[in-house]
Amino acid sequence: MRYAIQAKKIITATAELNDKVLVIEQGKISQICDQLPPDCEHIIIKQGYVSAGFIDVHIHGRAGADVMDDDPNAIATIAKTLPQTGVTGWVGTTVSAPLNYIYASMQRMKAYIDAPQQGAELLGSFMEGPYFTERHRGSHPTKYLLSPTIEQLEQLVQAAGGTLLRVAIAPEIDNAHQAIDWLVARGIKVVVAHTNASYEQVAEACRRGADSAAHLFNGMSALHHREPGCCGATLYHDMLAEIIADGIHVHPVVLNLAYRMKSYKKIMLITDCMRAGGLPDGEYTLGIQTVRVSNGQARTFDGSLAGSTCSLDQALRNMVFKANVPVWEAVQMMTYVPAKYLGLDQRIGHIAEGLTANLTVLDDDLQVKATMINGQWLYNQL
Repeated sequence: MRYAIQAKKIITATAELNDKVLVIEQGKISQICDQLPPDCEHIIIKQGYVSAGFIDVHIHGRAGADVMDDDPNAIATIAKTLPQTGVTGWVGTTVSAPLNYIYASMQRMKAYIDAPQQGAELLGSFMEGPYFTERHRGSHPTKYLLSPTIEQLEQLVQAAGGTLLRVAIAPEIDNAHQAIDWLVARGIKVVVAHTNASYEQVAEACRRGADSAAHLFNGMSALHHREPGCCGATLYHDMLAEIIADGIHVHPVVLNLAYRMKSYKKIMLITDCMRAGGLPDGEYTLGIQTVRVSNGQARTFDGSLAGSTCSLDQALRNMVFKANVPVWEAVQMMTYVPAKYLGLDQRIGHIAEGLTANLTVLDDDLQVKATMINGQWLYNQL
């Protein structure tokens, strides 16, 4: 089927195009041109923006489901609800728990990826925990924290069956260097996270190949003028920084400071969303512990933030309207930057001829109006 979209503004990885036409054929963008092709089903979008579909590289769950759930429908539930938030691709993220629980979650995600998918595409998995330090463990239970071993990592990789994309490690814990070296040698991304590491310890992890930090400013040693800590090292070095732009985890002024220091090219907007995303306040589980959601804030009973209930389109609006980041640059933080980071930018993450037709349509207020995945509208309020 041939389909055309004429749009007032199209956000690509290099520019904002005005009054152009996207031609979609067999699930791909076959052409970007000036005029609607004759005898072609089409839609004209007179306001707002068309961008590449959003990619969330750090998300635990949504709509009552979590990737750790021993439920064959949990992953599909998450995937089916994400298009209404503009998300077309996501990385399923585990939490600290007994290792057999984590391995089982990896196996379920692998099985889901191998079968025909529904909704937003599950791109792979992210092991967030248990290789963390006590001081900045956040919502990760102390009793499950471990130092990594090669045997554990081998079992993890085997369970994931080629779908493991990222592993989080606090660089100062025992065996961290050995684990980082082992993972990097196998092409698995190492993420600095939930750490009390010094600037030097994070810098060493970076030299060994750790190339990103989870939720900048949260769950890490803070920036101090005599000890830059993990925060300072992430800002200073050529590392990508995840940021939760929900207006709770990081103040808008600090969001803007991070943007000015790192530039849009080194920031990935994430949600770190847990199962309460899209649901009312109440008590929910995160992994195998109970957390309380009040006024949209998810916290453990001891008061630590426990992920978010944010959606990626909310994060975009916060970056633009509260942190004063230009729309084009903010969109890159959730499209091209994560796609390039994951090595998927030859297929998804931006709008170009030959790429998969994963698109998000936004109005002028950056509310999601429609989401296309593989050339099919999976959410459409146009």
